[in-house]
Amino acid sequence: MAPMALPKTCPACGRLQGTNAACLSCRDAAARELAQGAKDITPESITRHAESARRLAESPPWYARAAPVSFRAKLRLLWMVLRDYANGAYRKFPWKAVAALAAAVVYAVSPVDLIPDFLFPAGFADDVLALALTWGLVKRELRDYCAWKGLSPAHFGLE
Repeated sequence: MAPMALPKTCPACGRLQGTNAACLSCRDAAARELAQGAKDITPESITRHAESARRLAESPPWYARAAPVSFRAKLRLLWMVLRDYANGAYRKFPWKAVAALAAAVVYAVSPVDLIPDFLFPAGFADDVLALALTWGLVKRELRDYCAWKGLSPAHFGLE
């Protein structure tokens, strides 16, 4: 069993690397982590990741239940996108965007990540950051999906 790597401090801002959304170095570190997680995302695995997103949205862990309702609504939207992509109902989403969403979901549901989830609230914060960064990357595609699905983009913070 490989030893777990200790979190690194960002040389630019002094916080834990990947946790400061205002710091470009932290955002780059978080993006690299997402890209590493996306390597195992294949068309065949999207169904499994959609199921993970559904479970997370419907029954969040104890520490995520305190998250704002808008966060859980965003998780539901990610689940719907992955589900519709996996079953072939909506294929207008670019593959890179689907892979980024699936990687963010995998990162959020995985108990082993940059900051372990049991270290509340920091463990939850890095999951939220990964989802937020991915959300920002695919916002336009999410708006298009909402239009196709007949959903209000404002309900999911996509105004």
